[in-house]
Amino acid sequence: MGVAFGTLFVVVELILISLTIFVILRAGFLRLSSAVGIARDGFPPGKAVPTWSLPDIDGRLRVTPAGDHWQMLVFVNRSLEAFPEVVSGMHYLAGSARELEVLVISQDSAEDCRATVQQLDLQVPVVPVEPAFYDRFRVHVMPFAFFVDPRGVVRRVGLINTEAQITLAWRMARASQRTVEVSEVM
Repeated sequence: MGVAFGTLFVVVELILISLTIFVILRAGFLRLSSAVGIARDGFPPGKAVPTWSLPDIDGRLRVTPAGDHWQMLVFVNRSLEAFPEVVSGMHYLAGSARELEVLVISQDSAEDCRATVQQLDLQVPVVPVEPAFYDRFRVHVMPFAFFVDPRGVVRRVGLINTEAQITLAWRMARASQRTVEVSEVM
């Protein structure tokens, strides 16, 4: 009777521990995808992004900070096809804002990136990266964009879903830069 009771006790304890771990993990994942979790992605405006230098799928070296122009770093995965307005917004900015370099940062292989470029008729450079690159930039939810000034300082950051949102984020990034420049003069 004592051995059976002890075994039953251990089994019940293991079940309770497993349920507790499940609840903790579930709460953590829900928190990551909540507004609070999403707000923690990226770096706050005013902070410099990690420097990097990698080739795009055409072999051209891409570097951040750029030094002489702005950059929009768009972190995406294969789900980009579900966001046609993001694609059109990137194309619009790439064609209209000459001081801005739009770069797509993808965890997909170079082959998959090439297929995405062809399928979506992407007209901006795509840089394939390792998952650790996303970790360095603290990106978990996509599509996610950084507007980075020529010195590598974040001026605007966040989720992007529409062309209007991208255009507004670019205007806000530029406005924040002008505000910084004015305050530095004073």
